[in-house]
Amino acid sequence: MTEDLSSTTHVLYQQPIDIDSDVVIAYRNGKIYDLYEVYNTGYYSNGIYKLRKVGHWNDTLHLWKSPRYDMSGVILKCPLVITEKVVNETYEDYLIRPKKSHIDSLHKLKFFTVLMYLQEMFNYSYELRRVLSWGYNRNGSFDGIVGALQRQEADLSGSSLFFRSDRATLIDYIVETWPSRQCFIFRHPKHPGAFYTVFTRPLTTEVWYCIICMLVISATILGIMFKLKTQRVNDDAESSFSLAFLFSWSAICQQGMGIQSRTMKASMKIAVLVIFVYALTLYQYYNAIVVSTLLHESPKNIRTLEDLLKSNIKAGAEDVLYTKDYFMRTTDPIALEIYNKKIATSNHYNFFSPSYGMARVKQGGFALHVDSVVAYRIMRGTFTERENCEVQEIEMYPPQKMGVAVKKLSPYKEHITYGIRKMYESGIFWRLKSVWDEPKPPCVSTPDSSAFSVSLREVAIAFICLIVGAVLSAAVLTCEILIYRVKGRRVEFRH
Repeated sequence: MTEDLSSTTHVLYQQPIDIDSDVVIAYRNGKIYDLYEVYNTGYYSNGIYKLRKVGHWNDTLHLWKSPRYDMSGVILKCPLVITEKVVNETYEDYLIRPKKSHIDSLHKLKFFTVLMYLQEMFNYSYELRRVLSWGYNRNGSFDGIVGALQRQEADLSGSSLFFRSDRATLIDYIVETWPSRQCFIFRHPKHPGAFYTVFTRPLTTEVWYCIICMLVISATILGIMFKLKTQRVNDDAESSFSLAFLFSWSAICQQGMGIQSRTMKASMKIAVLVIFVYALTLYQYYNAIVVSTLLHESPKNIRTLEDLLKSNIKAGAEDVLYTKDYFMRTTDPIALEIYNKKIATSNHYNFFSPSYGMARVKQGGFALHVDSVVAYRIMRGTFTERENCEVQEIEMYPPQKMGVAVKKLSPYKEHITYGIRKMYESGIFWRLKSVWDEPKPPCVSTPDSSAFSVSLREVAIAFICLIVGAVLSAAVLTCEILIYRVKGRRVEFRH
């Protein structure tokens, strides 16, 4: 209470009364007390001292609403993380100019658009400062945005921060923005195992053993019949067990061979007929399953981190600090094993830029841990519809919430919170999300409209078997020729 408004305001002008303070001067004007509020829009930020009448008191109290929306151009220090190289443009142009083609990793540019809206809403400006880290503990002190806020060198975070307990003791989280979702993205292999399994997968191991046993039994029975028949009728036709095995195998492969015999008993005919019926039934089933396996979509059975670890797929991660920090702090044994065996191996340190990593994902056989928003934008520009349908995602940890941070006891906490909540209510946040966040490219292929094809790698084992058989037969032929010539020379020498 005062009777000299000028001297009182002059004294209060020297005090750190920030914009969030609640100081009212009751100035006696006759029988009425005029009520004035005093505050500084930024005592530590070159703000303006304000004195505003907010009501009066005579017999009753009369107050009117007096919002402090106008911050009169105060300058807030705002560190912002930009890890990419800024080429052919200034730092301010990179931030302010709305370019949807930018790769907005961790929603940096999208959140800066929010800061621009807040600037217009409350009439203040920023002193931007570029940093390379969101804030991590380095030898007992934090760097990046968190370090600047902790040392009172900044007023407001220019990038959203993950909610973390070690940061919460040093800064104030005031409002949530968007969640960030990182995951492993890869093209699911059509045949997750080795390529030779294309021909072994249609039948289980027990069935293959049964086929081998039936081959041995049928060939043995047929060979015994050959021996008994030749002994009784003195047939000079070949009747070895090797011929019986070759005959049974040719029947299974649907490549029957003739048996040179003038008198073939009914028992042998029955055995041959049964072998061919058995081989035909087995061949038809096996052939249909192989064709179906090659020409249709195989089930996506790599669904968890453990499945990814056991697969032959190589892995890498986006070259950002929060991913590296997670691997340093996590206690998840599967995540640590993936890191040690697939990402930070002795020969390679697989941390890549999103564009390079997604190019390897497109080639196949590689999984990249990356922000899904970044990956989807690259996929839309480089992946085909077929490749989009093959994309599989595995989360190493749940989507992380991010929030706006200010320094401890910041006077602008209420303004920033109110402004962002207002943008939530008016739909601005969702509009920004639709503009900046690339949705996952749709998979429009269906079995009726897609063209399926079989690559050379999938049938490579058949060609390998053919080549091995040709080389082996040529080697055996060479040995036979050499043995024949050696025996011929011995005969000539004896004579």
